[in-house]
Amino acid sequence: MAVTALALLAGTAAPACVLVFGQGRNYDPDQPERNQYWDTANGRFNLAVREPLVAAGQDVANMVLPVAATDVPANLKRLMAEVKRLGCTRVLETALFADPAAGVVIARLRLYPVMGIAGPQAAGSHPRIGAVAYTLQREFPLRGSALDRVDSELLGRAMAAEALPMLAPSSDARGVVSAPSAAPAR
Repeated sequence: MAVTALALLAGTAAPACVLVFGQGRNYDPDQPERNQYWDTANGRFNLAVREPLVAAGQDVANMVLPVAATDVPANLKRLMAEVKRLGCTRVLETALFADPAAGVVIARLRLYPVMGIAGPQAAGSHPRIGAVAYTLQREFPLRGSALDRVDSELLGRAMAAEALPMLAPSSDARGVVSAPSAAPAR
């Protein structure tokens, strides 16, 4: 990632990017329409999370995998390749999915530091994802009417705005916020 001329003159590096990474869940090979629903909802949620971050001056990249991408090691390899290519120092995971056993729809943001991107590198070392630094989660009843009223874009923007203080490059705060909430209506 290039350092801006202004940052060089000021003697500081430009803030490293945040990779907003999402992946659908609830894959069912026998229900392509449902899979498409979750892919669309997750894509909209992920892109909406980007908006408040960009408005706050964050350098943001997005990556969303479809629900059918169920090979976890391959998904992690793709994620790390993108992190390394972009030089991102943080990953903000977005997730919007149903938990039928609990009877809820979950909207979640999780912030992870990327270790081994900044500073000197040992020969042959690779970046890795650190422990969760921050979680923000909302849960809604899993009922057809509630699911239809969840506006993934409005929800993504609202949750990102709430999480913004934790995403400031100088923030070293760790926290977990989890609360049931009313779904943003359309």
